[in-house]
Order: sequence, then C-alpha cells, then structure tokens
Amino acid sequence: MTHPIDDLMSARDQQLRRRIGWLCQVMRAAALAYAAWVLAAMIWYWGSEDLVLRFFRTVVQVDLAGISAGRRLAGFAVHFAVWLFAAAACFSTWRLFTLYLRGEIFSLGAARWLRRIGLFGLISQLGDIASRPLISLIVSGNEAPGHRMVAVFFNPSDLLNVLFLTGFVALAHVFTVAAEIADEHSQII
Repeated sequence: MTHPIDDLMSARDQQLRRRIGWLCQVMRAAALAYAAWVLAAMIWYWGSEDLVLRFFRTVVQVDLAGISAGRRLAGFAVHFAVWLFAAAACFSTWRLFTLYLRGEIFSLGAARWLRRIGLFGLISQLGDIASRPLISLIVSGNEAPGHRMVAVFFNPSDLLNVLFLTGFVALAHVFTVAAEIADEHSQII
C-alpha cells in the first residue's frame, strides 16, 4: 500500500517529466553532438596546413610557411588533451539530464553531475587559455631563434565561460544542500 504523499510525489514527478522531458532529450543530444563536433573541427583544422597557416597569419600575425606535419600533430595533441575535459563535461551533462528524466532533480547524484560539469568545463576552459602560448611555441618551433613566438591572447567569451562554469559549481553546492534538506524531510515523513 502506498502512502498518499508518495502518490502525490509520483504525480508531480510525472508532470515534471512531461514538462521537461523534451528539454532533457535535447540537452543530452546536444552535449554529445557538441563533443563530436569539436573533435571533428580539431581534426579538420590541424589536418590542414593551409588552415593553420591562415589562422596564425591573420590572428597572431606570424607567417609559419612550411610548418611540418609533426608540429601540427603536436598542436593537435595539446588541443586533444584539453578536449578530453570538454568531453567529460559533455558526458556529465548527458548524465545529469538522464537523472532529470528519471525525476531525480534535487538529488545528491544530480548535484554531483552538475558539479562535474562545472569542474570539467572549468579545467577545459582554463586549459584552452593556457594551451595557446604552448601551441604557438610548438608551431613556431621551426622558425629561426629569435623569431619563435609565444602568443598570449584572450577572447571575451573566455571570461563569460569561466563565469558560467563557476556558476555551475556554485549551483551544485546549492543543489547538494537542497538534496540533503529534501532527504531529511523525507525521513521525518
């Protein structure tokens, strides 16, 4: 025999799933698509000597004519290491919205996945910023001494991403407290 409160919570869970189920499915698909898209773009970019040369010529204003395939592969390897953290954030997003589909909104599990999104995303974003000088050294390594360069640059979106991802970590702490309070209340009832 079920308790009337259990029936009420079950009805609320079903109503919530009807309201956000489509959004959860979209977010799960978008997270996986984003990770695949970024990986494909990295492979395409680093696989094309012309694209690498054009980027460094226009953005960094350095001509790297004759960049070797080995240097492009090393640049790709650095980007791939950063991408692994972005992929972990995307996987965490997929897991979080999977929990939401199950009705686990203010649960400790959901709070943990939200925290992972923020942390993996922050590591990825900060890694991307930190990798820019390293990649510029890698690709300019065939230049004569004194002509090698270290490019340090920031985009306005860097700060925005850091702010949002830090907000996810903060929200995860709030959700953890909410889940603990909900658990305490369920034990009282």
